[in-house]
Amino acid sequence: MAEIAALFDQYEWAAEVVEPGIWRAGFTTERDLEYDLYVMAAEGVVRFAVTPFVTRPDPACEGRIGALLLKLNPQIPYAYFGVDGDGDLMLMADLPASLLNFDSFATVVDTLAQVTDALAYEIGRVAHEPGYHSALLSES
Repeated sequence: MAEIAALFDQYEWAAEVVEPGIWRAGFTTERDLEYDLYVMAAEGVVRFAVTPFVTRPDPACEGRIGALLLKLNPQIPYAYFGVDGDGDLMLMADLPASLLNFDSFATVVDTLAQVTDALAYEIGRVAHEPGYHSALLSES
């Protein structure tokens, strides 16, 4: 799907083909943290994933991070959290291939970049610091 390469060009992000049907672009947050955005063309859908969004949570933090992600998932437009095969957290979005155009592509990429910038550092602390209190997670 050469259209995805052209959309990255129009968005003005460099992207490389990592294997047929999968592109990778990098971006940096305001905290100077670097992330990879993968875009995969599948039958009928284009899947976007910031991975790793946060590396595999420490075992002592799994319950809290699970509760936090369940709380945040419905609050993020177009996107949702997932876990990859290594246990790393991903931020993902799916776009029906029939709706793929520059505006929809830009909306999804903008959303993923903004959510990563706003939440990845804080979620990373919850995932790796057992005693950390996050304002994102009300604790009783």
